[in-house]
Amino acid sequence: ILRPLLKIDISKIKYWERYFWEKADKLITMSSEDKEFIERVLGKPQNISVVANGVDLDFFSKVKKNLPKDPTVLFVGTFKWLPNIEAVDEIVKKIWPLILQQLPNAKLKIVGFSPTDKIKGYASDSVEVLGGIEDIRQAFAGAHALLAIRSGKGTRYKVLEAMITGTPVVATTLAAEGLDLKHGENVLIADSSANLAAATVKLLKDRDLQKKLAVAGQSLVKKGYSWDTIAKDLDKVYKEFI
Repeated sequence: ILRPLLKIDISKIKYWERYFWEKADKLITMSSEDKEFIERVLGKPQNISVVANGVDLDFFSKVKKNLPKDPTVLFVGTFKWLPNIEAVDEIVKKIWPLILQQLPNAKLKIVGFSPTDKIKGYASDSVEVLGGIEDIRQAFAGAHALLAIRSGKGTRYKVLEAMITGTPVVATTLAAEGLDLKHGENVLIADSSANLAAATVKLLKDRDLQKKLAVAGQSLVKKGYSWDTIAKDLDKVYKEFI
């Protein structure tokens, strides 16, 4: 019933995005994919610089892993954002059953502010819906893997946060977009429900692979995604533009 009204809203958002993209003397995006998207929409090159997202290394590096006995998968995302609701729907209905077939003792923790009644209803013996928690670092500390799927444009803080805490990541191509991630090197990337389940099971069963991805992920974030690094990149853009 609401679809026609929502389409009007979407049209207005697209109009004003394009308006301000063309009006601005300088644009800054969080990924090269976003830069290419804007230029493709406008049909011409723009004055665009790319400055990635970053995380607070000092804050997240203090996490000490405290892994539970059962293999534990984490999902993180606020539920005021529709793609996160859709992501949990897919995980619980399509991915998680496949994981349980091979790892019956596996646990899924769903963390995020404002969980809907539907999300809360997914709680079961193997699924724990925690909602918002005071310190997100504790969620990463107790997880063997982060499962990141869907989402929109830009880059995902939760992927960077997981990596700096030494939590290996299984992600879709879209969830990994905009970050310098390589399948099998610092992340496992898959897109279908079956392949995401298979990648997660593979990771949970292989401690050596967990350690490899954890170390590689931490190294990646420290080199290119710290607040200090991002601040310097952004400051450089401002100075060059001025």
